[in-house]
Amino acid sequence: MIQSFWNKAAGLLLLGALAMPAQAQVQDANANYNNGKILLQQQRYDLAMAELLPLTGSDSPYAPEASYFYALAALKNNKPDEAYQMLLQLQNQHPNWRGMADADYLLANILFEQGNYERALSKLQELKGSALANDAEGLKRFYLNNLNDKATFERLLQRYGDDKILAQVYADKLIGGWYQPQDRQRLENLVARHNLDRSRYLNPSVLRGQGYDIALLLPFQLNQDLQQTARKSQFVTDMYAGMKLAQDSLQKQGIDINLFTYDTSADTMSVKRVLDTPEMKQMSLLIGPIYKSTAKVAARFAAQHNINVINPLSQDLDVAEGSSNVFLFESSVATQAKQAAAYAYQNFSPKTAVIVYEDTKDDTNFANLYRQHFEKLGGKVRTFNKIKSSETTATATAFRGLNLEDAGHMAVFSDRMTAAVNTTSLLQGKARTLPLVTYDKWLDINQISLRQLDDLEVFFISPKYVNKLNPLNDWFRKQYISQYNLPPSIYAYAGFEMLYYFGTMLKNYGPQFNQQLAQSGSRLGVFYPGMSYTDANNRNEAHPDNQYVPITKLENLQLTVVNPVL
Repeated sequence: MIQSFWNKAAGLLLLGALAMPAQAQVQDANANYNNGKILLQQQRYDLAMAELLPLTGSDSPYAPEASYFYALAALKNNKPDEAYQMLLQLQNQHPNWRGMADADYLLANILFEQGNYERALSKLQELKGSALANDAEGLKRFYLNNLNDKATFERLLQRYGDDKILAQVYADKLIGGWYQPQDRQRLENLVARHNLDRSRYLNPSVLRGQGYDIALLLPFQLNQDLQQTARKSQFVTDMYAGMKLAQDSLQKQGIDINLFTYDTSADTMSVKRVLDTPEMKQMSLLIGPIYKSTAKVAARFAAQHNINVINPLSQDLDVAEGSSNVFLFESSVATQAKQAAAYAYQNFSPKTAVIVYEDTKDDTNFANLYRQHFEKLGGKVRTFNKIKSSETTATATAFRGLNLEDAGHMAVFSDRMTAAVNTTSLLQGKARTLPLVTYDKWLDINQISLRQLDDLEVFFISPKYVNKLNPLNDWFRKQYISQYNLPPSIYAYAGFEMLYYFGTMLKNYGPQFNQQLAQSGSRLGVFYPGMSYTDANNRNEAHPDNQYVPITKLENLQLTVVNPVL
Protein backbone atom coordinates (compact mmCIF):
# COMPACT_ATOMS: atom_id res chain seq x y z
CA MET A 1 0.00 0.00 0.00
CA ILE A 2 1.61 3.23 -1.16
CA GLN A 3 0.93 6.00 1.33
CA SER A 4 0.60 9.74 1.11
CA PHE A 5 3.57 10.57 3.33
CA TRP A 6 5.99 9.38 0.66
CA ASN A 7 3.78 10.47 -2.20
CA LYS A 8 4.68 14.00 -1.20
CA ALA A 9 8.35 13.38 -1.87
CA ALA A 10 7.61 11.53 -5.09
CA GLY A 11 5.19 14.26 -6.13
CA LEU A 12 7.88 16.88 -5.82
CA LEU A 13 9.98 14.90 -8.23
CA LEU A 14 7.12 14.56 -10.65
CA LEU A 15 6.20 18.21 -10.60
CA GLY A 16 9.72 19.60 -10.42
CA ALA A 17 11.75 20.02 -13.55
CA LEU A 18 14.60 17.55 -13.72
CA ALA A 19 17.71 18.79 -15.47
CA MET A 20 17.82 17.48 -18.98
CA PRO A 21 20.83 15.36 -19.96
CA ALA A 22 23.54 17.45 -21.55
CA GLN A 23 23.59 15.81 -24.94
CA ALA A 24 21.06 16.48 -27.63
CA GLN A 25 17.87 14.55 -27.32
CA VAL A 26 16.15 12.51 -29.94
CA GLN A 27 12.67 13.85 -30.49
CA ASP A 28 10.93 10.50 -30.03
CA ALA A 29 12.79 9.78 -26.80
CA ASN A 30 11.88 13.22 -25.51
CA ALA A 31 8.21 12.58 -26.31
CA ASN A 32 8.26 9.18 -24.60
CA TYR A 33 9.87 10.60 -21.50
CA ASN A 34 7.40 13.48 -21.14
CA ASN A 35 4.44 11.23 -21.92
CA GLY A 36 5.61 8.75 -19.28
CA LYS A 37 5.74 11.45 -16.61
CA ILE A 38 2.32 12.80 -17.56
CA LEU A 39 0.75 9.31 -17.54
CA LEU A 40 2.30 8.67 -14.13
CA GLN A 41 0.73 11.85 -12.79
CA GLN A 42 -2.60 10.72 -14.26
CA GLN A 43 -2.25 7.36 -12.44
CA ARG A 44 -2.29 5.45 -15.73
CA TYR A 45 0.53 3.24 -14.58
CA ASP A 46 0.54 0.54 -17.27
CA LEU A 47 0.75 3.15 -20.00
CA ALA A 48 3.43 5.09 -18.14
CA MET A 49 5.54 1.94 -17.80
CA ALA A 50 5.17 1.22 -21.53
CA GLU A 51 6.36 4.71 -22.45
CA LEU A 52 9.31 4.68 -20.06
CA LEU A 53 10.63 1.16 -20.53
CA PRO A 54 12.42 1.80 -23.88
CA LEU A 55 14.31 4.66 -22.23
CA THR A 56 15.75 2.62 -19.34
CA GLY A 57 18.63 1.08 -21.32
CA SER A 58 22.14 2.17 -20.42
CA ASP A 59 22.64 3.93 -23.77
CA SER A 60 19.62 6.19 -23.34
CA PRO A 61 20.27 9.78 -22.23
CA TYR A 62 17.12 9.52 -20.14
CA ALA A 63 18.03 6.17 -18.54
CA PRO A 64 18.42 7.17 -14.83
CA GLU A 65 15.27 9.32 -14.66
CA ALA A 66 13.21 6.90 -16.79
CA SER A 67 14.32 3.96 -14.63
CA TYR A 68 13.31 5.76 -11.47
CA PHE A 69 9.89 6.79 -12.80
CA TYR A 70 9.34 3.31 -14.23
CA ALA A 71 10.00 1.78 -10.78
CA LEU A 72 7.65 4.29 -9.18
CA ALA A 73 4.90 3.46 -11.69
CA ALA A 74 5.44 -0.28 -11.17
CA LEU A 75 5.15 0.04 -7.40
CA LYS A 76 1.97 2.08 -7.67
CA ASN A 77 0.70 -0.56 -10.11
CA ASN A 78 1.11 -3.27 -7.44
CA LYS A 79 4.13 -4.77 -9.21
CA PRO A 80 6.81 -4.42 -6.52
CA ASP A 81 9.04 -7.13 -7.99
CA GLU A 82 9.31 -5.27 -11.31
CA ALA A 83 9.99 -2.04 -9.46
CA TYR A 84 12.71 -3.76 -7.43
CA GLN A 85 14.49 -5.15 -10.49
CA MET A 86 14.45 -1.78 -12.24
CA LEU A 87 15.98 -0.02 -9.22
CA LEU A 88 18.73 -2.64 -9.03
CA GLN A 89 19.45 -1.93 -12.69
CA LEU A 90 19.54 1.80 -11.96
CA GLN A 91 21.98 1.34 -9.08
CA ASN A 92 24.27 -0.90 -11.13
CA GLN A 93 24.30 1.22 -14.30
CA HIS A 94 24.18 4.71 -12.80
CA PRO A 95 25.59 4.57 -9.24
CA ASN A 96 26.52 8.26 -9.31
CA TRP A 97 23.13 9.58 -10.43
CA ARG A 98 22.31 12.68 -8.43
CA GLY A 99 18.80 11.41 -7.64
CA MET A 100 20.05 8.21 -5.99
CA ALA A 101 18.69 9.26 -2.58
CA ASP A 102 15.19 9.25 -4.07
CA ALA A 103 15.89 5.81 -5.55
CA ASP A 104 17.05 4.53 -2.16
CA TYR A 105 13.89 5.85 -0.53
CA LEU A 106 11.75 4.17 -3.18
CA LEU A 107 13.69 0.94 -2.82
CA ALA A 108 13.07 0.95 0.94
CA ASN A 109 9.35 1.37 0.25
CA ILE A 110 9.45 -1.62 -2.11
CA LEU A 111 11.32 -3.75 0.43
CA PHE A 112 8.70 -2.95 3.07
CA GLU A 113 5.97 -3.97 0.63
CA GLN A 114 7.80 -7.25 0.03
CA GLY A 115 8.01 -7.89 3.78
CA ASN A 116 11.80 -7.51 3.88
CA TYR A 117 11.93 -5.27 6.94
CA GLU A 118 15.62 -5.79 7.70
CA ARG A 119 16.84 -4.61 4.28
CA ALA A 120 14.30 -1.77 4.25
CA LEU A 121 15.59 -0.43 7.57
CA SER A 122 19.16 -0.80 6.36
CA LYS A 123 18.38 1.20 3.22
CA LEU A 124 16.68 3.96 5.20
CA GLN A 125 19.73 4.28 7.43
CA GLU A 126 21.63 5.48 4.34
CA LEU A 127 19.30 8.49 4.15
CA LYS A 128 20.31 9.95 7.52
CA GLY A 129 21.32 13.56 7.10
CA SER A 130 19.78 13.79 3.63
CA ALA A 131 16.84 15.95 2.55
CA LEU A 132 14.65 12.83 2.72
CA ALA A 133 15.50 11.95 6.32
CA ASN A 134 12.17 13.11 7.76
CA ASP A 135 10.21 11.33 5.04
CA ALA A 136 12.25 8.19 5.70
CA GLU A 137 11.29 8.30 9.39
CA GLY A 138 7.62 8.61 8.46
CA LEU A 139 7.87 5.70 6.04
CA LYS A 140 9.53 3.58 8.68
CA ARG A 141 6.93 4.39 11.34
CA PHE A 142 4.04 3.60 9.02
CA TYR A 143 5.23 0.13 8.09
CA LEU A 144 6.36 -0.76 11.60
CA ASN A 145 2.99 0.26 13.00
CA ASN A 146 1.39 -2.20 10.59
CA LEU A 147 3.74 -5.03 11.55
CA ASN A 148 1.99 -7.31 14.04
CA ASP A 149 4.53 -10.05 14.62
CA LYS A 150 6.31 -9.79 17.95
CA ALA A 151 9.09 -12.19 16.99
CA THR A 152 9.95 -10.10 13.93
CA PHE A 153 10.18 -6.97 16.07
CA GLU A 154 12.51 -8.69 18.51
CA ARG A 155 14.71 -9.86 15.64
CA LEU A 156 14.85 -6.33 14.19
CA LEU A 157 15.77 -4.87 17.57
CA GLN A 158 18.74 -7.23 17.84
CA ARG A 159 20.14 -5.77 14.62
CA TYR A 160 18.94 -2.17 14.85
CA GLY A 161 19.05 -1.56 18.59
CA ASP A 162 19.97 2.11 18.05
CA ASP A 163 16.87 2.86 15.98
CA LYS A 164 14.60 5.00 18.16
CA ILE A 165 11.57 4.75 15.87
CA LEU A 166 11.78 0.96 15.94
CA ALA A 167 12.17 0.95 19.71
CA GLN A 168 9.27 3.34 20.26
CA VAL A 169 6.84 1.48 17.99
CA TYR A 170 7.72 -1.80 19.70
CA ALA A 171 7.21 -0.20 23.13
CA ASP A 172 3.82 1.10 21.96
CA LYS A 173 2.83 -2.40 20.91
CA LEU A 174 3.98 -3.84 24.23
CA ILE A 175 1.80 -1.55 26.31
CA GLY A 176 -0.98 -1.90 23.73
CA GLY A 177 -1.45 -5.60 24.44
CA TRP A 178 1.75 -7.54 23.79
CA TYR A 179 3.28 -6.96 27.21
CA GLN A 180 4.10 -9.98 29.37
CA PRO A 181 5.92 -9.95 32.71
CA GLN A 182 9.01 -11.37 31.02
CA ASP A 183 9.11 -8.25 28.79
CA ARG A 184 9.77 -5.94 31.75
CA GLN A 185 13.57 -5.85 31.43
CA ARG A 186 13.45 -5.33 27.67
CA LEU A 187 10.96 -2.46 28.03
CA GLU A 188 13.00 -0.78 30.76
CA ASN A 189 16.12 -1.01 28.58
CA LEU A 190 14.33 0.56 25.61
CA VAL A 191 12.99 3.42 27.74
CA ALA A 192 16.44 4.13 29.20
CA ARG A 193 18.38 3.74 25.95
CA HIS A 194 16.10 5.94 23.85
CA ASN A 195 14.93 8.34 26.59
CA LEU A 196 11.28 7.36 26.14
CA ASP A 197 8.54 8.73 28.40
CA ARG A 198 8.73 6.65 31.61
CA SER A 199 5.30 7.74 32.80
CA ARG A 200 3.82 6.32 29.60
CA TYR A 201 5.76 3.12 29.12
CA LEU A 202 6.54 2.05 32.70
CA ASN A 203 3.33 3.13 34.41
CA PRO A 204 2.22 0.15 36.58
CA SER A 205 -1.44 0.63 35.66
CA VAL A 206 -0.54 0.57 31.97
CA LEU A 207 1.60 -2.54 32.33
CA ARG A 208 -1.26 -4.30 34.09
CA GLY A 209 -3.04 -3.72 30.81
CA GLN A 210 -6.45 -2.53 29.79
CA GLY A 211 -7.44 -6.00 28.72
CA TYR A 212 -7.98 -7.73 25.41
CA ASP A 213 -10.79 -6.69 23.10
CA ILE A 214 -12.74 -9.55 21.53
CA ALA A 215 -15.47 -9.01 18.94
CA LEU A 216 -18.36 -11.48 18.92
CA LEU A 217 -19.98 -11.63 15.47
CA LEU A 218 -22.98 -13.81 16.21
CA PRO A 219 -26.61 -14.02 14.97
CA PHE A 220 -28.40 -12.65 18.03
CA GLN A 221 -31.27 -11.57 15.71
CA LEU A 222 -32.08 -8.61 17.93
CA ASN A 223 -33.86 -6.75 15.13
CA GLN A 224 -36.47 -9.48 14.69
CA ASP A 225 -39.55 -10.47 16.65
CA LEU A 226 -38.40 -12.07 19.92
CA GLN A 227 -41.20 -14.65 20.01
CA GLN A 228 -40.30 -15.87 16.54
CA THR A 229 -36.53 -15.94 17.00
CA ALA A 230 -36.09 -16.88 20.67
CA ARG A 231 -35.92 -20.62 20.03
CA LYS A 232 -33.84 -20.29 16.83
CA SER A 233 -31.26 -18.07 18.50
CA GLN A 234 -31.23 -19.87 21.85
CA PHE A 235 -27.91 -21.55 21.06
CA VAL A 236 -26.34 -18.10 20.55
CA THR A 237 -27.65 -16.68 23.80
CA ASP A 238 -26.54 -19.84 25.63
CA MET A 239 -23.05 -19.55 24.15
CA TYR A 240 -22.84 -15.87 25.04
CA ALA A 241 -24.00 -16.61 28.60
CA GLY A 242 -21.20 -19.17 28.94
CA MET A 243 -18.71 -16.62 27.64
CA LYS A 244 -19.83 -14.08 30.24
CA LEU A 245 -19.16 -16.56 33.05
CA ALA A 246 -15.73 -17.30 31.56
CA GLN A 247 -15.08 -13.55 31.36
CA ASP A 248 -15.79 -13.28 35.10
CA SER A 249 -13.53 -16.23 35.88
CA LEU A 250 -10.66 -14.83 33.82
CA GLN A 251 -11.06 -11.41 35.43
CA LYS A 252 -10.58 -12.96 38.87
CA GLN A 253 -7.26 -14.33 37.60
CA GLY A 254 -6.15 -10.90 36.42
CA ILE A 255 -7.02 -11.48 32.76
CA ASP A 256 -9.26 -8.67 31.56
CA ILE A 257 -11.36 -9.54 28.52
CA ASN A 258 -13.59 -6.91 26.92
CA LEU A 259 -16.44 -8.41 24.86
CA PHE A 260 -17.99 -6.39 22.02
CA THR A 261 -21.11 -7.93 20.49
CA TYR A 262 -22.21 -7.48 16.88
CA ASP A 263 -25.48 -8.93 15.60
CA THR A 264 -24.54 -10.61 12.32
CA SER A 265 -26.66 -12.86 10.13
CA ALA A 266 -25.89 -14.92 7.04
CA ASP A 267 -25.86 -11.73 4.95
CA THR A 268 -22.32 -11.17 3.69
CA MET A 269 -22.82 -7.45 3.11
CA SER A 270 -23.92 -6.83 6.71
CA VAL A 271 -20.88 -8.71 7.99
CA LYS A 272 -18.61 -6.74 5.65
CA ARG A 273 -20.06 -3.47 6.99
CA VAL A 274 -19.25 -4.56 10.53
CA LEU A 275 -15.72 -5.60 9.58
CA ASP A 276 -15.18 -2.25 7.83
CA THR A 277 -15.73 -0.31 11.06
CA PRO A 278 -12.47 1.23 12.41
CA GLU A 279 -12.62 -0.53 15.77
CA MET A 280 -12.43 -3.98 14.17
CA LYS A 281 -8.81 -3.46 13.20
CA GLN A 282 -7.96 -2.90 16.88
CA MET A 283 -9.50 -6.14 18.13
CA SER A 284 -7.29 -8.79 19.70
CA LEU A 285 -9.53 -11.61 18.46
CA LEU A 286 -12.75 -12.21 16.53
CA ILE A 287 -15.23 -14.98 17.42
CA GLY A 288 -17.64 -15.64 14.57
CA PRO A 289 -19.38 -15.24 12.24
CA ILE A 290 -20.76 -18.77 12.14
CA TYR A 291 -22.18 -19.17 8.62
CA LYS A 292 -19.92 -20.44 5.86
CA SER A 293 -20.59 -17.57 3.43
CA THR A 294 -19.85 -14.91 6.03
CA ALA A 295 -16.95 -16.88 7.48
CA LYS A 296 -15.16 -16.46 4.14
CA VAL A 297 -15.54 -12.69 4.44
CA ALA A 298 -14.06 -12.83 7.94
CA ALA A 299 -11.18 -14.99 6.69
CA ARG A 300 -10.20 -12.34 4.16
CA PHE A 301 -10.34 -9.68 6.87
CA ALA A 302 -8.19 -11.86 9.15
CA ALA A 303 -5.52 -12.31 6.49
CA GLN A 304 -5.48 -8.63 5.57
CA HIS A 305 -5.12 -7.38 9.15
CA ASN A 306 -3.37 -10.36 10.77
CA ILE A 307 -6.13 -10.82 13.35
CA ASN A 308 -7.10 -14.31 14.43
CA VAL A 309 -10.69 -15.47 13.94
CA ILE A 310 -12.36 -18.34 15.79
CA ASN A 311 -15.37 -20.04 14.22
CA PRO A 312 -17.31 -21.30 17.25
CA LEU A 313 -19.53 -23.94 15.65
CA SER A 314 -18.38 -25.04 12.20
CA GLN A 315 -16.98 -28.53 11.63
CA ASP A 316 -16.13 -27.75 8.00
CA LEU A 317 -12.43 -27.29 7.23
CA ASP A 318 -13.31 -25.29 4.12
CA VAL A 319 -14.07 -22.37 6.44
CA ALA A 320 -10.38 -22.11 7.33
CA GLU A 321 -8.91 -23.18 4.00
CA GLY A 322 -5.99 -21.07 2.84
CA SER A 323 -5.84 -18.93 6.00
CA SER A 324 -3.36 -19.18 8.86
CA ASN A 325 -5.51 -16.83 10.97
CA VAL A 326 -8.78 -18.81 11.05
CA PHE A 327 -9.39 -21.61 13.56
CA LEU A 328 -12.34 -23.85 14.29
CA PHE A 329 -13.12 -24.24 17.98
CA GLU A 330 -14.55 -27.67 17.28
CA SER A 331 -12.98 -30.66 15.58
CA SER A 332 -13.78 -30.87 11.91
CA VAL A 333 -15.62 -33.87 10.49
CA ALA A 334 -12.38 -34.92 8.81
CA THR A 335 -10.49 -34.81 12.12
CA GLN A 336 -13.24 -36.74 13.93
CA ALA A 337 -13.11 -39.53 11.35
CA LYS A 338 -9.30 -39.54 11.34
CA GLN A 339 -8.93 -39.72 15.12
CA ALA A 340 -11.64 -42.37 15.48
CA ALA A 341 -9.95 -44.53 12.82
CA ALA A 342 -6.57 -44.03 14.51
CA TYR A 343 -7.98 -45.12 17.87
CA ALA A 344 -9.54 -48.22 16.29
CA TYR A 345 -6.34 -49.16 14.51
CA GLN A 346 -4.22 -48.72 17.64
CA ASN A 347 -6.53 -50.56 20.04
CA PHE A 348 -8.45 -53.28 18.17
CA SER A 349 -7.11 -56.53 16.70
CA PRO A 350 -6.98 -57.86 14.12
CA LYS A 351 -6.59 -54.70 12.04
CA THR A 352 -9.71 -55.40 9.99
CA ALA A 353 -12.99 -53.50 9.88
CA VAL A 354 -16.61 -53.95 8.86
CA ILE A 355 -18.09 -50.54 8.00
CA VAL A 356 -21.79 -49.77 7.52
CA TYR A 357 -23.02 -46.28 6.75
CA GLU A 358 -26.25 -44.43 6.04
CA ASP A 359 -27.22 -43.36 2.54
CA THR A 360 -26.80 -39.64 3.30
CA LYS A 361 -24.17 -37.17 2.16
CA ASP A 362 -22.76 -36.55 5.65
CA ASP A 363 -22.63 -40.19 6.72
CA THR A 364 -21.15 -41.29 3.39
CA ASN A 365 -18.48 -38.62 3.68
CA PHE A 366 -17.66 -39.64 7.26
CA ALA A 367 -17.45 -43.32 6.31
CA ASN A 368 -15.14 -42.59 3.39
CA LEU A 369 -12.83 -40.46 5.54
CA TYR A 370 -12.75 -43.15 8.23
CA ARG A 371 -11.97 -45.86 5.70
CA GLN A 372 -9.24 -43.82 4.00
CA HIS A 373 -7.38 -43.16 7.23
CA PHE A 374 -7.80 -46.70 8.58
CA GLU A 375 -6.35 -48.12 5.37
CA LYS A 376 -3.60 -45.48 5.31
CA LEU A 377 -2.47 -46.72 8.71
CA GLY A 378 -2.33 -50.28 7.37
CA GLY A 379 -5.79 -51.60 8.24
CA LYS A 380 -8.03 -53.67 5.97
CA VAL A 381 -11.72 -52.97 5.35
CA ARG A 382 -13.47 -56.30 4.77
CA THR A 383 -16.96 -54.87 4.26
CA PHE A 384 -18.09 -51.39 3.23
CA ASN A 385 -21.91 -51.39 3.00
CA LYS A 386 -24.39 -48.58 2.42
CA ILE A 387 -27.87 -48.83 3.98
CA LYS A 388 -31.08 -46.85 3.80
CA SER A 389 -32.81 -47.01 7.17
CA SER A 390 -36.12 -45.80 5.76
CA GLU A 391 -36.33 -49.19 4.04
CA THR A 392 -36.62 -51.21 7.23
CA THR A 393 -36.88 -54.68 5.70
CA ALA A 394 -33.89 -54.17 3.40
CA THR A 395 -31.88 -52.72 6.28
CA ALA A 396 -32.62 -55.70 8.53
CA THR A 397 -31.65 -58.07 5.72
CA ALA A 398 -28.40 -56.19 5.15
CA PHE A 399 -27.40 -56.52 8.80
CA ARG A 400 -28.30 -60.21 8.97
CA GLY A 401 -26.08 -60.82 5.96
CA LEU A 402 -22.96 -59.26 7.50
CA ASN A 403 -20.01 -61.56 8.02
CA LEU A 404 -18.24 -60.57 11.25
CA GLU A 405 -15.76 -63.44 11.25
CA ASP A 406 -12.15 -62.26 11.65
CA ALA A 407 -13.29 -58.64 12.00
CA GLY A 408 -11.25 -56.57 14.46
CA HIS A 409 -14.06 -54.08 14.89
CA MET A 410 -17.29 -52.81 13.39
CA ALA A 411 -18.08 -49.17 12.56
CA VAL A 412 -21.61 -47.90 11.93
CA PHE A 413 -22.07 -44.32 10.77
CA SER A 414 -25.76 -43.58 11.07
CA ASP A 415 -27.77 -41.85 13.76
CA ARG A 416 -31.04 -43.50 12.69
CA MET A 417 -32.93 -45.67 15.15
CA THR A 418 -33.32 -48.48 12.61
CA ALA A 419 -29.57 -48.75 12.08
CA ALA A 420 -28.85 -48.61 15.80
CA VAL A 421 -31.41 -51.27 16.73
CA ASN A 422 -30.26 -53.63 13.97
CA THR A 423 -26.63 -53.20 14.97
CA THR A 424 -27.18 -53.91 18.66
CA SER A 425 -29.38 -56.92 17.86
CA LEU A 426 -26.69 -58.33 15.57
CA LEU A 427 -23.92 -57.89 18.12
CA GLN A 428 -25.99 -59.24 21.01
CA GLY A 429 -26.73 -62.39 19.00
CA LYS A 430 -23.40 -63.00 17.25
CA ALA A 431 -20.50 -60.98 18.63
CA ARG A 432 -21.03 -59.39 22.04
CA THR A 433 -17.33 -58.62 22.49
CA LEU A 434 -16.71 -57.16 19.03
CA PRO A 435 -15.79 -53.47 19.39
CA LEU A 436 -18.23 -51.07 17.73
CA VAL A 437 -17.36 -47.48 16.75
CA THR A 438 -20.27 -45.10 16.19
CA TYR A 439 -21.68 -41.64 16.90
CA ASP A 440 -22.51 -40.56 20.44
CA LYS A 441 -26.00 -39.65 19.19
CA TRP A 442 -26.89 -43.28 19.89
CA LEU A 443 -26.98 -42.39 23.57
CA ASP A 444 -30.14 -40.39 22.87
CA ILE A 445 -32.01 -43.15 20.98
CA ASN A 446 -34.81 -44.19 23.33
CA GLN A 447 -35.34 -47.57 21.68
CA ILE A 448 -31.95 -48.71 23.01
CA SER A 449 -31.26 -48.69 26.73
CA LEU A 450 -27.98 -47.54 28.23
CA ARG A 451 -27.69 -51.00 29.79
CA GLN A 452 -27.73 -52.57 26.31
CA LEU A 453 -24.99 -50.27 25.15
CA ASP A 454 -23.01 -50.82 28.36
CA ASP A 455 -23.15 -54.60 27.94
CA LEU A 456 -21.63 -54.30 24.46
CA GLU A 457 -18.19 -52.92 23.51
CA VAL A 458 -19.44 -49.66 22.06
CA PHE A 459 -17.04 -46.76 21.55
CA PHE A 460 -18.64 -43.38 20.88
CA ILE A 461 -17.15 -40.51 18.87
CA SER A 462 -17.95 -37.65 21.27
CA PRO A 463 -16.59 -34.30 20.02
CA LYS A 464 -18.84 -32.28 22.37
CA TYR A 465 -18.29 -34.41 25.47
CA VAL A 466 -18.38 -32.56 28.78
CA ASN A 467 -17.34 -34.25 31.99
CA LYS A 468 -20.37 -33.79 34.22
CA LEU A 469 -18.51 -35.37 37.18
CA ASN A 470 -15.96 -32.58 37.14
CA PRO A 471 -16.25 -30.82 40.55
CA LEU A 472 -16.29 -27.49 38.73
CA ASN A 473 -19.47 -28.53 36.96
CA ASP A 474 -21.52 -28.06 40.14
CA TRP A 475 -20.17 -24.52 40.44
CA PHE A 476 -20.90 -23.79 36.80
CA ARG A 477 -24.47 -25.12 36.98
CA LYS A 478 -25.22 -23.12 40.10
CA GLN A 479 -23.78 -19.92 38.67
CA TYR A 480 -25.59 -20.39 35.38
CA ILE A 481 -28.96 -21.24 36.90
CA SER A 482 -28.74 -18.36 39.39
CA GLN A 483 -28.21 -15.87 36.57
CA TYR A 484 -30.37 -17.30 33.79
CA ASN A 485 -32.91 -19.56 35.54
CA LEU A 486 -32.02 -22.37 33.13
CA PRO A 487 -29.59 -25.28 33.27
CA PRO A 488 -26.59 -24.83 30.96
CA SER A 489 -26.79 -26.39 27.50
CA ILE A 490 -23.86 -27.79 25.54
CA TYR A 491 -23.57 -24.36 23.90
CA ALA A 492 -23.13 -22.71 27.28
CA TYR A 493 -20.29 -25.07 28.09
CA ALA A 494 -18.79 -24.41 24.65
CA GLY A 495 -18.98 -20.65 25.16
CA PHE A 496 -17.23 -20.89 28.52
CA GLU A 497 -14.54 -23.27 27.29
CA MET A 498 -13.87 -21.24 24.13
CA LEU A 499 -13.40 -17.88 25.82
CA TYR A 500 -11.44 -19.37 28.71
CA TYR A 501 -9.04 -21.21 26.40
CA PHE A 502 -8.39 -18.38 23.96
CA GLY A 503 -8.49 -15.72 26.69
CA THR A 504 -5.66 -17.58 28.38
CA MET A 505 -3.77 -17.78 25.08
CA LEU A 506 -4.12 -14.01 24.67
CA LYS A 507 -2.77 -13.38 28.14
CA ASN A 508 0.16 -15.75 27.77
CA TYR A 509 1.19 -14.95 24.21
CA GLY A 510 -0.67 -11.88 22.95
CA PRO A 511 -2.96 -11.62 19.89
CA GLN A 512 -0.46 -13.34 17.58
CA PHE A 513 -0.53 -16.64 19.45
CA ASN A 514 -0.39 -18.87 16.35
CA GLN A 515 3.13 -20.16 16.90
CA GLN A 516 2.45 -21.02 20.52
CA LEU A 517 -0.85 -22.63 19.55
CA ALA A 518 1.10 -24.95 17.26
CA GLN A 519 3.62 -25.84 19.95
CA SER A 520 1.37 -26.11 23.01
CA GLY A 521 0.37 -29.75 22.45
CA SER A 522 -2.74 -31.27 24.03
CA ARG A 523 -4.12 -29.47 27.06
CA LEU A 524 -6.90 -30.25 29.48
CA GLY A 525 -9.88 -27.94 29.25
CA VAL A 526 -12.00 -26.74 32.14
CA PHE A 527 -14.93 -28.99 31.19
CA TYR A 528 -13.68 -30.42 27.91
CA PRO A 529 -11.32 -33.41 28.25
CA GLY A 530 -8.82 -31.84 25.88
CA MET A 531 -7.85 -29.17 23.35
CA SER A 532 -5.07 -29.36 20.79
CA TYR A 533 -4.09 -27.51 17.63
CA THR A 534 -0.68 -29.15 17.39
CA ASP A 535 0.59 -30.96 14.31
CA ALA A 536 2.72 -33.83 15.60
CA ASN A 537 4.75 -33.77 12.39
CA ASN A 538 5.24 -29.99 12.24
CA ARG A 539 5.33 -28.14 15.54
CA ASN A 540 5.75 -24.82 13.72
CA GLU A 541 2.34 -24.91 12.06
CA ALA A 542 -0.96 -24.96 13.92
CA HIS A 543 -3.84 -27.11 12.73
CA PRO A 544 -6.93 -25.06 11.85
CA ASP A 545 -9.23 -27.19 14.05
CA ASN A 546 -9.17 -28.93 17.43
CA GLN A 547 -7.22 -32.16 16.96
CA TYR A 548 -8.38 -33.81 20.17
CA VAL A 549 -11.53 -35.91 19.72
CA PRO A 550 -12.84 -37.69 22.84
CA ILE A 551 -13.70 -41.37 22.40
CA THR A 552 -16.06 -42.49 25.14
CA LYS A 553 -17.48 -45.77 26.46
CA LEU A 554 -20.09 -46.70 29.02
CA GLU A 555 -18.69 -48.34 32.13
CA ASN A 556 -21.28 -49.16 34.79
CA LEU A 557 -23.66 -46.79 32.98
CA GLN A 558 -21.18 -43.95 33.33
CA LEU A 559 -19.68 -42.42 30.19
CA THR A 560 -15.86 -42.50 30.38
CA VAL A 561 -13.19 -41.07 28.09
CA VAL A 562 -10.97 -43.91 26.87
CA ASN A 563 -8.34 -41.69 25.17
CA PRO A 564 -7.62 -39.07 27.85
CA VAL A 565 -5.03 -36.31 27.49
CA LEU A 566 -1.94 -37.52 29.30
